[in-house]
Amino acid sequence: MERPAGPVFVQLPHPKDEHNPRAVSRQPWNTGEHRRKFIRGDGRYVARDGSLGEAPLVFWGEWEAPSYVIDRRPAADSLPRCLHDPVWEHPKYSDARQNTDPWVFGDCFRYSNCKQFSQRALRKLARGSVILFGSTLNREFVVDTLFVVRDSCPFVPNRIPPDTDDAFRICTIEALRTDKKAAGFCFTLYRGATYDTPVNGLYSFVPCRRANGERSRFHRPSVSLPLCYVNPKDL
Repeated sequence: MERPAGPVFVQLPHPKDEHNPRAVSRQPWNTGEHRRKFIRGDGRYVARDGSLGEAPLVFWGEWEAPSYVIDRRPAADSLPRCLHDPVWEHPKYSDARQNTDPWVFGDCFRYSNCKQFSQRALRKLARGSVILFGSTLNREFVVDTLFVVRDSCPFVPNRIPPDTDDAFRICTIEALRTDKKAAGFCFTLYRGATYDTPVNGLYSFVPCRRANGERSRFHRPSVSLPLCYVNPKDL
């Protein structure tokens, strides 16, 4: 398949289930199937009136490295049951462990490997392409990340990784190295457009709320678009 001539729109489904840390206060590195977490972290946000602010935020995302469970709530529909503070560390073992993708932390979002094995076109996305990461829940497609491609470069996990921060290298690239199939595969690492560096007026974001605001616990928002863009069925 040839590289698309211009930007494309991609619906990229991933597992919908929330992690269940049970009774532990510190959830270890995930060595099973991918899951979602409701996460607290410092960040910048765009308010309803268009103003820009900074605050501790809460959002749905993927974080497969360890995390502290700082709040628990009873199950209620598809609202989050646990709130996590993410942490990262150099693992003391070399066994297989899950990587975090997409990466929504640090100076910009990054997308590095999800479904790139089986879908070659995902390794050839043009600048300005939009990726909608989400899951089918209650017959709706719910979104946790909107990613706008700014630039990209190829990388092989078991070779010298691209110039990124330590947290991303440990939690994503080095985690990929623990998978024999992924370690020698040539992926494409995408950097996302940011509020300060938009592409075609668009930037990457996660739906979020202020951590200290009212009703900070929230459902993943659903997206309803024509079927040529978003299919609400399980894919």
